[in-house]
Amino acid sequence: MRWLVAVTLAASPALLGAQVPAPALSVTRDAGVARVQATRLLDDGRFPDLMRSGFPLRLHYRLELWRVRASWFDRYITGVEWDAVARHDPLSDEFILIRAGGRVTRYTTTEDLAAALALPYRVVIDPRGTGRFYLVGRLDVTTLNDTDLEELTRWLRGDVTPAVSGRESFGQALAHGAQRALVRIAGLPTLTLEGRSDEFAAPAE
Repeated sequence: MRWLVAVTLAASPALLGAQVPAPALSVTRDAGVARVQATRLLDDGRFPDLMRSGFPLRLHYRLELWRVRASWFDRYITGVEWDAVARHDPLSDEFILIRAGGRVTRYTTTEDLAAALALPYRVVIDPRGTGRFYLVGRLDVTTLNDTDLEELTRWLRGDVTPAVSGRESFGQALAHGAQRALVRIAGLPTLTLEGRSDEFAAPAE
C-alpha cells in the first residue's frame, strides 16, 4: 500500500441566505487518488471565537480503506492519519495554520483561513487484490491547551518528543493529548465529520 498526502487548491465555500450551512466532509476518488475535503468549518463562528480566546484547534483526519464483503461485515484493510493545527496570534491579529511537515501559513481574516481549511488533501492509494472497495474519512476538530499545542506542533515539524516516543504510537499519543485537553476544558464545542466514497474496483494487475 502506497500513501502520499498533499494539499491542492479548492474554492472557498460561501454562505447562501440567512441559514448557515452545516460543515461537511466529502471523500471522493479518481484514478487511484482519494480526495478528502472539509467545508464550512468556520461558518457558524464558534471556532474563530475559540481561537481568539486562546484555544487553538486540532484537526485530526483519518482515511480508511475497506473491502466490500457480501456474506459478512466489510473488511478493514488499512488507514492513514494526519493532523493540522489552527490558532490565532493576538500580537499580529492573524490566524496561523500548521500542517504536517511543519508548513506554516498566516491569514488575516477568518474567510482566508476558512478557504485554506477547505483545501482538499489528496491521498494516493493502491488497493491490492480483487473485489470492491470504498474509502471512509473522518475529521475530529477539538481544542488544545498550551502543552498539547506545543507537543503537537513539534511533532508536525518532525521533532519526536520524549512524551511521544518509546511508549505509544504518534496517533495514540496525540489522541490522548487531545482527550486530556478536552477533560480540562470540558464544555467547549467539538466537531466530528464523516464521509464515504463510492465503491470502486482494484486496478488490474
